[in-house]
Amino acid sequence: MPQDDSTFAGCCPSSNLGRADDMPAQELDDRSIAEAFKASMRLVASSVSLVTARDEKGDWHGMAVTSAGSLSMDPPSMMVAVNRNASIYPVIVQSKRFTLNLLDEAHAALLEPFARSDMRDKRFIEDKWTAAGLSGPVLKDALCSHVCSVAEAHDFGTHTVFFGTVEAVALPSDALQSPAPVLWLNGKRASVAATQTQRSQH
Repeated sequence: MPQDDSTFAGCCPSSNLGRADDMPAQELDDRSIAEAFKASMRLVASSVSLVTARDEKGDWHGMAVTSAGSLSMDPPSMMVAVNRNASIYPVIVQSKRFTLNLLDEAHAALLEPFARSDMRDKRFIEDKWTAAGLSGPVLKDALCSHVCSVAEAHDFGTHTVFFGTVEAVALPSDALQSPAPVLWLNGKRASVAATQTQRSQH
């Protein structure tokens, strides 16, 4: 995303941008802000990660998120927003650690178990995961995994944003050759790999 605030959408000088009530009526959504915002976020293609954590008993917890991303290169750090009603939330708070596993198409079948609470028993299949000490486990052959310790946590609305200092990175040697991350778009799974295949056929 461009950092220069002199333009908006690549064309309009910022001085020409007015308040919402100055915009033509046909450009505004007549739904509530919350409804319009939710609809607009369905248009954002986001990568999907499995955030995992380990509780004090050694049990693993996890859930699928689209709210994770890099924060800084110095120090190397990641961030993830977690709903405070999520079962993994108190585990991250207590352990002060989390692991982010970026899903590849090869692991797309894991998305449903990590998105549904009634499928918790199908999340951590032994041969797919590697322990990462006191942090959450690492998904074998994920596009990449970042093992983090919580440096800061900030509440906003229904979520807490955890800022994590990266303590270890798992990166398969072939991950950069043909990355195919799982995407979430318009309320369902999308595929970069499928798009690349369609383009190569034209």
